[in-house]
Amino acid sequence: MRVLIVDQDRAYRQGLLYHLQVRWPEVAVDEYDPMLRGPVSTELGSRGHDLILLASPLPEQSLLEAVAELVSGRPSAPIVVLAEDGDEFLAVESIHAGASYYFPKDRVRHLHFVETIDRLISAVEPAIATDPFAASDTAQVKGFRAVRRLHSGELSMVYLAQDAAGKLAAVKVLKQLSDEGAQRERVFNRFVQEYQLIAQLKHPGVVSISDLGVADDHAFIIMEYLAAGSLAERLGQPLPPPRAIDYVRQIAAALGVAHGAGILHRDLKPTNIMFRADGSLALIDFGLAKALRLEAAITGSARIFGTPYYMSPEQGYGNELDARADIYSLGVMFYEMLTGRLPYEGSSAFGVIYQHQQAPRPLLPDALSSYQRLIDRMFAADPQKRFEDTRALLEALPT
Repeated sequence: MRVLIVDQDRAYRQGLLYHLQVRWPEVAVDEYDPMLRGPVSTELGSRGHDLILLASPLPEQSLLEAVAELVSGRPSAPIVVLAEDGDEFLAVESIHAGASYYFPKDRVRHLHFVETIDRLISAVEPAIATDPFAASDTAQVKGFRAVRRLHSGELSMVYLAQDAAGKLAAVKVLKQLSDEGAQRERVFNRFVQEYQLIAQLKHPGVVSISDLGVADDHAFIIMEYLAAGSLAERLGQPLPPPRAIDYVRQIAAALGVAHGAGILHRDLKPTNIMFRADGSLALIDFGLAKALRLEAAITGSARIFGTPYYMSPEQGYGNELDARADIYSLGVMFYEMLTGRLPYEGSSAFGVIYQHQQAPRPLLPDALSSYQRLIDRMFAADPQKRFEDTRALLEALPT
């Protein structure tokens, strides 16, 4: 991915670069300092970037003038505006002028930022060909026709697809791998294990999987399409406490079923909580899940997997896990739902992991203090001080 960052503050440009590199390690960034190189021009918008990040203030232009210049260059890339004052009217005017999205410059939260960028880039990708799965050698996907790409990860891709009857589904396809031998087999086994684990869990709070296809050295999973987006898209501001409690209750109930089957999720985060059109939610992406009764033959017992912002201290340091690790992650999400912010942030993954282990638990605002004891027990640094299981958590949730 090739990105253009326009801002006169070098430190801020570097901060944006860090956000991008965490999600896309091989991103190529062109930095443009308008203080040194002059106003944003039409020509700048025509250089074939995949994304343009335009930050204010600009020394010789208004923000809207700069957006207009870039748009007149007919860029195929989405333009994301980052403005200092956070003015909602400026946000609306920027979108009307041709920008794709708007962030207040001083309130760029990593997860919301990268998920938004991912969505914007995916939306402008070329339409998938009539044989949509051919690029992944998966033409045998039971008569499904791909509608669009939903997500592309390091090892797999997810497509919105449609069967002959017009029913939509999500199809997760394992990418072709160039590695031979044990590494290739290990990745393949993790992918197949995801299906085997989720298939055990017949619960409305867990994504429903209808089929697994295996052919030669690739595989695909067909699962229900959760059309109403992720929890991450609902966390731009604090949620009303009753809604947050309802979400925690639904997630905890689904986790209880998984834990009862001997399965840990191990990567609970807002992007892995998806909603149906009726408002119910479901856990997705058990690619990091691990059956408690299995030996750590696939991932290795001392390796760290998951997202540091939501990771329990014991997981962050590669120690043995139990169900309380998932409860910890749910506690972090509950705090974020109530406050609109993460409890711990840092400039590196290890810095965040260290805070989860060593920093004091954050205090809720006074208006939310009635939930403090619940928060403290959900993501206590010491597993012994957490709820021992989801049943105890559910009993403690206010009605």
